[in-house]
Amino acid sequence: MNLRLSILLVVILVIFGGTFLVLRFTDSTKPQQTSPWLYRIDEGDVIGLELVHKGNPITYYRSPASLDWYIAAGPEDKADIPVFQQRWGGTPLLLSGPRVTRPLSDTIDDPAGFGLEPPETAITVHDRYGNKVSFHLGIATPDNQNQYARLVGDDTLFTVPIEWAEVVNRLAIDPPYGRLYSIDPREALIVQFFHGDEQTRYAMEDGTGRWFLDGDAPQLLDADAWADALLMMSSPRLDQILAHNIDDPAKYGLTEPDMTVAVIVRQGGAHTIEFRIGNLTPDGEHRYVMVEQGSLLSEDPNLYGILNSRIDLILALATDPVLAE
Repeated sequence: MNLRLSILLVVILVIFGGTFLVLRFTDSTKPQQTSPWLYRIDEGDVIGLELVHKGNPITYYRSPASLDWYIAAGPEDKADIPVFQQRWGGTPLLLSGPRVTRPLSDTIDDPAGFGLEPPETAITVHDRYGNKVSFHLGIATPDNQNQYARLVGDDTLFTVPIEWAEVVNRLAIDPPYGRLYSIDPREALIVQFFHGDEQTRYAMEDGTGRWFLDGDAPQLLDADAWADALLMMSSPRLDQILAHNIDDPAKYGLTEPDMTVAVIVRQGGAHTIEFRIGNLTPDGEHRYVMVEQGSLLSEDPNLYGILNSRIDLILALATDPVLAE
């Protein structure tokens, strides 16, 4: 085979292969009578998600630098918010495409009757190649097993499993804002703070459920104020992922004697929660935080930033107990 023919064959293969990939993506976003999928996108290619649920918009995106997922800042937010991985995990796979229960009709005579005009939820999924697929979710079917759906630009009426639709809707209704960890506040048995040689210890009284500031003479806590504090401690919001590895904890005030350590001992043999609060960040608006042991058993090596307005409420529990009057 001469060189000219070899080059020609390579060019033909490249053209054919590129055409095949384009058609494959294009076809995958159009409903087919024989296809079990509403659309298909490789989960690793998903980089963005826009939702509008009953008129309320929210946008998610994957950072090209860190590959972390964020919720785009809303009107009341100062900056984009990291997602809570404990809830977000598996979402890109979910967004890669749902199986359809079945196509119901080739045309939709009354979209409003299926909750599709206006839609209950409008969704657009973006991939890293600049492609996007948009679809609408409507109301539940009469048996409450599925939810009506359609692709934008296509008149076919589909149903998708209601479990899948509920998870997608929840991304708009209850966004997975970043958390250090998440536990049931009713699991807490002891809450302790350590700072240098000082410590503050709160404990629940056996049998009564009342909480006391521990010491030589235990002091009863204000039930309502402590319930609010415990709820805050059970799922602290985070605002920044500053690094995925902490090379030198001392640089961030995350070693003794600078750090404050918060510990939650839980009932029923559940593992203890422990996190460290360090120095202010250079902007003066956040504090460095690291999690020694979170709500999952896997290690969390990240360095986080939490706004002072949030973390100061936790730090105050170490120095200003909410005692009953």
